[in-house]
Amino acid sequence: MSVPSLRKELNPFKTIVVKVGSRILAADGGEQRITRLVEDCASFHKSGIRVVLVTSGAIAYGMRALAMTKRPATIPLQQACAGIGQNRLMSVYQSRFDAHNILTGQVLLTWDDLRSKKRYLNLRNTMFQLFEYGVIPIVNENDSVGVEEIRFGTNDILGAQMAILAQAEVLVNLTDVGGLFDRNPNDDRSAKHIPVVAQMSDALHLLASDTKNDISVGGMGSKLKAAEIVTRAGIFCVIGDGFAHRLSEVLGREDCSTIFLPSPKRMSSRRSWMAFSGSSLGSLTIDEGAAAAILEKGKSLLPAGIRSITGSFKAGDNVDIQTSPGSVIARGLVNYSADEIRRIRGCKTSDIIHRLGKKEFDEVIHRDNLVVL
Repeated sequence: MSVPSLRKELNPFKTIVVKVGSRILAADGGEQRITRLVEDCASFHKSGIRVVLVTSGAIAYGMRALAMTKRPATIPLQQACAGIGQNRLMSVYQSRFDAHNILTGQVLLTWDDLRSKKRYLNLRNTMFQLFEYGVIPIVNENDSVGVEEIRFGTNDILGAQMAILAQAEVLVNLTDVGGLFDRNPNDDRSAKHIPVVAQMSDALHLLASDTKNDISVGGMGSKLKAAEIVTRAGIFCVIGDGFAHRLSEVLGREDCSTIFLPSPKRMSSRRSWMAFSGSSLGSLTIDEGAAAAILEKGKSLLPAGIRSITGSFKAGDNVDIQTSPGSVIARGLVNYSADEIRRIRGCKTSDIIHRLGKKEFDEVIHRDNLVVL
C-alpha cells in the first residue's frame, strides 16, 4: 500500500489522529465506510506512520441493538447503550483490521484521565508503548461511566486532546459535510466552501453552531473549538466529508475538506498539557500592568500585580491567570500555595520574606512555567 497524496498545504507527518463521528459509522452504509476508513489507516500504518483512531459510535451501536431510534435523553440510559455498543463497535473495527494483520488496542477515557498530570503521563506512556508494538490505539470516551463533570462533551474535543498527547502533526475530523462554509450548506445552496483557514478568529466561530440529531451530539461549532486547540498547539487540523469520501480523499482534495493551518511555533508537550489538558485548581486575578508584562514583554508573574485569588491550591498546581472573572489570558504552575499568595499579593519581591518568613522564589509563576492563551 502507498501513502495517499496530500493537499499542498500539509507537511509530511509521522503521526496522525483520525476522529470519526457517529453518523458516519451508524447511518446506512456505515460498515462499508468503516472498511474504507480502515484501509486508509492501514495504508498509513504500513508506511511507518503512527495512527490513532478516535471513534464515536458506542451509544449508536447500543441503540441499534436495543432497537432504539432516538438518542437516549438520560445519562443512565446513554451509559447502558454505551456498555452494549462499545463491544460491538470494537468487534467491527478489529475484524476489519484483522484483514490487514494489524492489532488494535482499546483506550476508554474521561476528562479526569487528562487533567491529572500523573494519569496523563501514564496514558502517554501507554500510547507510545502501543506504537512500539505496532498497535493502532482506538480511543473513545468512556460513556458507560461518564457523568457530566468528567465528560468531554463531544469526541471532537477528545480528538484534539489525543492529537496533543500523541504528539501528532495532523488531526483529521471526519464529518458529514465537506469542511467549513460561509453559511450552512444544508440551508443555503449558495453557501461558499472555505478550503483553507490561515488563522482562527471569533468571526469563524460565528459561521458555525453545534447541532444534535437522533444519533450524534457534535456539530461544526465543537469541531472549530477542536481545530483552535490543536492549531494553537502547532498541529494541522483537517475537517472533511468522511460520509461521501474516503480519508485519503479528505486529505488529498480541496473540494471536500477545510484545512486549518497551525501556529508557526509548536508547543512542547508540557506547555500543551498546562494550556489545554491540565485541571485548573484556582485563579489569580491580575492588574493591567502585570497583564501587559506577561502578554507584551514575556515576563513572569510577580506578587505585586496580583489583585485577588480564588481556589485552594498548593505549590506546583496549575492555575488560571485572568484580568477579570472569566477573562483568562494565561495558565501556569504556581511557586506558592493559595494561602501564601494571599499573604504576599500586591507586595514587592523584597517583602516576600517579611510576610512569609522565607523566600524561595521571586516569582509567583515563572515565565518557563507559564503559557499565554
